[in-house]
Amino acid sequence: MNEMNTAPPSARPTFLTVLCILSFIGGALGIFNGITTLMAPPVDQAMNELQAEMDKASAELGDQSAMVSGMMDGAVEIARKTAENAMPLGLAAIILSAVSLFGVWKMWNLQKQGFTIYTAATIIGLLFPLFFLGFNFMSIMALGMGGFFGVLFIVLYGLNLKHMH
Repeated sequence: MNEMNTAPPSARPTFLTVLCILSFIGGALGIFNGITTLMAPPVDQAMNELQAEMDKASAELGDQSAMVSGMMDGAVEIARKTAENAMPLGLAAIILSAVSLFGVWKMWNLQKQGFTIYTAATIIGLLFPLFFLGFNFMSIMALGMGGFFGVLFIVLYGLNLKHMH
């Protein structure tokens, strides 16, 4: 008798398993980030602390401070808007991370519907902060970094759709 050592057709591929585990970790970090955003200090206190740090950095840089002044101003503006909008940003991070985790869980169970849920939550999660932080250099840069990994995981999950039903 010829015995073959093959996995059943419903077995989750190792690559999909790794993607899901990484996404579970990322989703948990997203929820943690949302909670810490909700617990952010009041706007005035946060801005005073940030301004003190900026003044210290400018003093240390001396003449070079003019070169980085634009970036620092952008960072201060993002920090101010983040502090002012901590509640909607934190709640959105928690909700979208939970929805994303639900999608990953469905893909973990080889359900294609999870891909749609994950993709929607990821794209909304990337774009949502722009409505509160504005379309400036720093927010676009943050979107680019987060967007790279978001799009990468969407593509990698897309490659695994053939294993889902």
